[in-house]
Amino acid sequence: MCTLHELGHAAAAVLTGAGVRRIILSGCGVIMETGTCIRMCDGAAVLVSGPAVNILLWLLLTVAGCSGPLRDMDLAAGLFNLLPFPGLDGGSLAELFISGRVCEPFLRRLLLILQILTGAGLAAALLFC
Repeated sequence: MCTLHELGHAAAAVLTGAGVRRIILSGCGVIMETGTCIRMCDGAAVLVSGPAVNILLWLLLTVAGCSGPLRDMDLAAGLFNLLPFPGLDGGSLAELFISGRVCEPFLRRLLLILQILTGAGLAAALLFC
């Protein structure tokens, strides 16, 4: 599951022309360095491609009639990675769109509010569901 997720990022990086310079495995996750600077839309495609692979795999397994926790973990991993928190693909995507904007301070406050609300919603779901 994680390998396919990272291969999704790597494939998108290659398709955008950025290539992959190196992949670093650490205790906190995986960091992929591209070979060159890429445009914002290409960077967004690279960031979204990992979660997209998880969600696509879940969809294919569902259509094939497979069920169980491993299938559902693909969906959970894909959606979790889209959350707007630092270190996740969603957080990197938010950072990509916020950095360098004229209204960056406002957008950073808005992102912080979104992170707080998302965290509170997840905590409530864990406590009450």
